[in-house]
Amino acid sequence: MVDVYPDTRRMSIHSILGKPIWQSLSARPEFASLSVAAIETADSYFNFLLKHGLNKPTAADVILWHNSSDCAGWPMALELLEEAFSVIEPNFLRTIADARNYPVPSAPSVKPKDQASDTVGGRRPTYEAVGWDPIAPPEKRPPIPRKFSIPAEQLPEPYKATLRRAADGLPGIDEDIKVPARSMVVRMREKICQYFWTIAKHDLAPEISIVGIDSYVSELTGRYPDRGHGPRWASLRASVDGLYLLARLHGEANEVMTHLRSYLREFNAREKAQRALKFFELARTGQTTDSVLDQADRLLAGVDAELRPKKRFQMRNGAAILAIFANAPLRNASSQLCFGISLFWDDNHWIIKTKIQKTHDARPELLVLPLHPECGKFVDAIILGDASPVMLPTLRMQALATQRQLFCLYDETPAAATYVPRIFKQLTGNSFTTLRVMHYSDAITHHGTEGIELARPAAHHSPATTSADIVKVHYIAEGIGQLHADRFRARRGARTNAVRDRYRSEFSLSNEA
Repeated sequence: MVDVYPDTRRMSIHSILGKPIWQSLSARPEFASLSVAAIETADSYFNFLLKHGLNKPTAADVILWHNSSDCAGWPMALELLEEAFSVIEPNFLRTIADARNYPVPSAPSVKPKDQASDTVGGRRPTYEAVGWDPIAPPEKRPPIPRKFSIPAEQLPEPYKATLRRAADGLPGIDEDIKVPARSMVVRMREKICQYFWTIAKHDLAPEISIVGIDSYVSELTGRYPDRGHGPRWASLRASVDGLYLLARLHGEANEVMTHLRSYLREFNAREKAQRALKFFELARTGQTTDSVLDQADRLLAGVDAELRPKKRFQMRNGAAILAIFANAPLRNASSQLCFGISLFWDDNHWIIKTKIQKTHDARPELLVLPLHPECGKFVDAIILGDASPVMLPTLRMQALATQRQLFCLYDETPAAATYVPRIFKQLTGNSFTTLRVMHYSDAITHHGTEGIELARPAAHHSPATTSADIVKVHYIAEGIGQLHADRFRARRGARTNAVRDRYRSEFSLSNEA
């Protein structure tokens, strides 16, 4: 006989068989052939059904029962359950067999409150980890071999020290310079590695110099025609900006700083006259937040028709990614939400409370954004999975207690930080960074120019930190001009129709006379 309960909690077989449900079941043919372990396992399962009021349990409910009980291990528990139900209710054997198609369940563990932080339970970008070293080589081999940069560990020691101080939140030689966000430290590291690759190619001194800067910019500009869309001045400006910020922190000579600033002024002016590629991508796909939300609804509605559990799981994840971020256009680094850390259940609503790390600011800003119930249902769909709907409140509380990541893989492994942007691109054909452009475009379309202010809170663009001009250039571009042009054409069309109708009326009256 297999013990399915610890000795301290084990029920007498006579106590189990004394229950009303077992008194009727014991009269079934072949009941005497059941082992004590099978009866104890089935009794544990019946208790679970009664506790949650489950009338038509699913295969996912079998997994939830196993995680909440002290029964045997997963394969043994299913075998004992099959043994019992082969006599009790053979029709249920199909459900038990379906449960075998799911990953081996693991009971969720509740994290102590003192371990809770904004990074616990979520796969954040590497640079957000505590004690991150910007010079350390990656744990995994980069997917693309280096072509135009050197490894960070080959940088001269003084530049390594500057990057490490910035990563630790410490000022550089000029203490008046505000310490940048860690995402900017990553950019600084990549640009200085590219710079040193360039000067090594031209046999220049290993330092930031005027000749070296000219060579670096020339190399960057020369590579763009190969990409099919010519130089992108925003990217060139960002590259020089990363090098300029490092030079400031490192305390480079005034003539070097002046030379970098001259390039920044030139590229800034050129950038303002060039439309960003994301606007062309949106025009190509024709996506809006409305179309993305419609796609999310269709994807979720199709889950019930899918027979494969893994595919149903992926469809729920994809639908939630579309719906949540069409309403809350977060940045890539903030997109991996975690229950009880950045996603909370309050007053029958899911609420996003997360820290937004902006590029040049080392101090993150708090974003609080309630999700409409029509959007919250996608979060609930992920929590519920294939379980019975009556289990939703219990599973909500369990997800919050365990601080599990919202988006996981099918085997319950937390998804990587790149998962959400990658799935969004696969489903929509657009980059994740176009979400705020979609957000503003739809707000302007529905509400006119007043839509800019309505869209600001969700995009985390407060008037105090992001001016209207910056929003127009980077997230609206020609949207307002197009809106005014459309309205002008509509007014002109209305006037033309009015004149035409008046002329026809007068012509008709003159003919009658």
